[in-house]
Amino acid sequence: MDFYDKFIRSVLDFPIKGINFRDITPLLADGDAFHQVIMDLNKELPSYDKYDKFIAAESRGFIFASPLASMNNKGLVLARKANKLPLVGYRATYKLEYGEATIEIPKDAIKPGDRVIIMDDLIATGGSAKAMVDLVKSAGGIPVMGLFLIELRSLQGYKQLGIPVVSIVSYGLHEGDYLQLQDTKQQIGKFVKKVNETDIEVEYDDKSTEIINKSKIVNIIQYEKNGRITYIRYRD
Repeated sequence: MDFYDKFIRSVLDFPIKGINFRDITPLLADGDAFHQVIMDLNKELPSYDKYDKFIAAESRGFIFASPLASMNNKGLVLARKANKLPLVGYRATYKLEYGEATIEIPKDAIKPGDRVIIMDDLIATGGSAKAMVDLVKSAGGIPVMGLFLIELRSLQGYKQLGIPVVSIVSYGLHEGDYLQLQDTKQQIGKFVKKVNETDIEVEYDDKSTEIINKSKIVNIIQYEKNGRITYIRYRD
């Protein structure tokens, strides 16, 4: 079993029916596992001279950004829920499935020109992460990248941010993902659409398509602009 599969628990129908909740509390409760995830996140950071601070969303973002900021001698900006701060510098409002939410940062926490890493435990639709990007820009800072433990790929939240996004653990697929496959017509195919809970449609280089079971997916293949190819473990 993969390390993250062991320590991130999936809870069906929480907080509402139809949601598959990714529970990180087993990972946090194990000292060795928590240390490992911090080390894995740290590997994804730019070089020391390329950024100045982290901004983290309340509340689980604080858990991961705090040790990273400390071990790298960087500042930490807390993006808090509305009415939690005595001196508010900037605020941003974003949409939820039902309604809106507002986050705020302390006065003078980000200086003009500060290069800031956006951080949270999970990126889904990207609403709260985009709000942090907006807060950084409002303060005159420069968003450098988004760093997340978990990404729900089907929601394509990364598209909201306009900056590079890195996640350690990905779940699901989004349209256009290239896939490494086994026991199929070809070994590489592009995800077209979900057919049902177990099957998907893929398209090959010759434009032919095939309906395959998700169990035949080995990895997601990420082609980067610099020519680098990254293989991302597929998790459903």
